[in-house]
Amino acid sequence: MILHYKFYQSGKPVLVMVHGLLSSLETFEPLVPELQKHFDLLLVDQRGHGKSHPEGTDYSADQMARDLKRLFDSLHLQKVTLLGHSMGGRTVLRFGELFPEMVEKLIVEDMGIHQRQPRSPEKDQEKLEMARKAHVNSLFFKSKDDIFTIISPLYSYAKDLLKTKVVEHGPEKYELKFWPDVSVLYGYQGNTTDLTSALTTTTFPVLFIVADPEVGSAMTEKCIEHIKESVPRARFHFIPKSWHNIHKTHPREFCEAVIEFAKN
Repeated sequence: MILHYKFYQSGKPVLVMVHGLLSSLETFEPLVPELQKHFDLLLVDQRGHGKSHPEGTDYSADQMARDLKRLFDSLHLQKVTLLGHSMGGRTVLRFGELFPEMVEKLIVEDMGIHQRQPRSPEKDQEKLEMARKAHVNSLFFKSKDDIFTIISPLYSYAKDLLKTKVVEHGPEKYELKFWPDVSVLYGYQGNTTDLTSALTTTTFPVLFIVADPEVGSAMTEKCIEHIKESVPRARFHFIPKSWHNIHKTHPREFCEAVIEFAKN
């Protein structure tokens, strides 16, 4: 698996930024001018996202983490600070458990460490069948209606996705910005692992940047309490009035939190 990436290098410590579900490295690009003052930035498209091609049916946190390891080895990286947003947070948590010697610090943007979905052979088969039905050979469609037909069985908020994840390139040329079948598999498989051990068996510093629950956060009070009880060294940075995509709704506050934690 060859991952697409962008690496902004100037000899500073490396900060790796990993996006979440239905996203790509593009989500972090507006932050590059500010963060590049402090870090060499490695932005990564995970398997089946952005310009990294889909491959196979394994989109578990374990598989995504091992993809990162192969990329880091190819770039001769030995020690990095990892930042993961949402499902990307689960990828970097698993990476930290598998390869703790490579992690300087770890930052999770609005995602918990517990198992978020139960897993069973029956559920595995159900998701594989859903992915099969959602498979498309191209992300280009003649109309938004054609896209809606594919994604509406998968997401209750499909109409919103038509506004945020579809690009019109011209008459009868609409591009969907994610692979529907990959989103089914990654959204399920990435949530079925309890990642508590990723932090209880490691010692690197960890920061959770948390969105405002009144606006929209993936982290409940129960989730936060679980982290506090299981991982006493974990630090938290709460950003009021921010949504789940904190780096988009509050980029200045987000960058400040990342820089302060990574540099000190």
